Amino acid sequence: MDHWRDLIAGTGMEKLAAAAGLPYQAWSEQFPGARPFAYFCSYWPEELTMAFGWEPVRIFPPAKAGTPARLPTYCCSVARGCLEQGERGDLPFREAGFAHTCDTMQCLSQIWRYAVSEAAVTFVPPVTLNAPGARQYCAAELERVGRQLERLSGRAFVPDDLRRAIALNNRVRALAQKLAELRPYLPAALAARLQRTAQVVPRSLYAQALAEILPGLQKLAGEQAQGGTPAERGKGKDPFRRVLISGAVLENEEVPALLEGLGARVVADDTCAGDRHFAGMAEETGDPYEALAARILRRPPCPCRHQGLHARRDYLLELARSHQAEAALLILRKYCDPHAWDAVSLARELRAAGLPVYVLELEGASPGGQEKTRLQAFLECL
Repeated sequence: MDHWRDLIAGTGMEKLAAAAGLPYQAWSEQFPGARPFAYFCSYWPEELTMAFGWEPVRIFPPAKAGTPARLPTYCCSVARGCLEQGERGDLPFREAGFAHTCDTMQCLSQIWRYAVSEAAVTFVPPVTLNAPGARQYCAAELERVGRQLERLSGRAFVPDDLRRAIALNNRVRALAQKLAELRPYLPAALAARLQRTAQVVPRSLYAQALAEILPGLQKLAGEQAQGGTPAERGKGKDPFRRVLISGAVLENEEVPALLEGLGARVVADDTCAGDRHFAGMAEETGDPYEALAARILRRPPCPCRHQGLHARRDYLLELARSHQAEAALLILRKYCDPHAWDAVSLARELRAAGLPVYVLELEGASPGGQEKTRLQAFLECL
């Protein structure tokens, strides 16, 4: 279905999804009275900023990123595009939060303080998530970040405020996970846009709007799914190939839409702005810092984090099995070293386990004609 916007027309989600596609300068006009706080990675603790009265707004790069003078051309387009927006004044947000994941983002956090705003905070999660003492370290690091945010906001830390923020984000994650279950039977661009919307608009408004449209999406998905299970593909009732995608940030819906145009559907989205962003709940009782730390350590790791030599392979294989994926698409952003190192061994191990794999390298998030031809050839070979 090309006109996926018709599915949310006239609902509260229509305005939010539209706002997610607007320039960041329009954010305060769209949500008057809200205090925005910029962040750049799904490892950033959104709940912590909300506890101090901010609304976390994830910064995605523009469709075509330039190369700011303070970054070399061999940095990924995500970092280049975000810094470019900051230097141009396209981001009317004073405060910003960074997570030390890859070296490029760590460097960006320091450059940001010099070139854009000194009101920047860096969270350093543990590299080895299952190391002895990782949970205690992570909780202590979250407390350190909390003290910095307390000084920036001028607002005292109240544990119950953080618990309420955790509960609200858990609600968003639960709804997002229901949306992910419907993805194989919804227009590809719709699910991707709604996931991205959740990261740039006030969370309470998003939770309310998604709960409003979810019954209609469930009804549509049920109609599409009737008689269309993979087991019935031979009867011609399910025309789509089922594909798992994995990679870093995708700031638009073009890859899922391209796959749909080629006769495939994304059934699982292991990307930094996709399902991985919403994976796992945090405990809503007890010490809130401990609860956030426990969730961070339990989340499916990206290549910047380590849980074991085969943790990524085992996780993706289970994801493919549980979603009945017929193939995996590893999306590699050019100059993204962690995913580049990961892709070689990961593709080899997934193929050895019987899952066809294609590694798609992109400069930005928008595939061109060559990428379309190669993907078409790969899907035809399944």
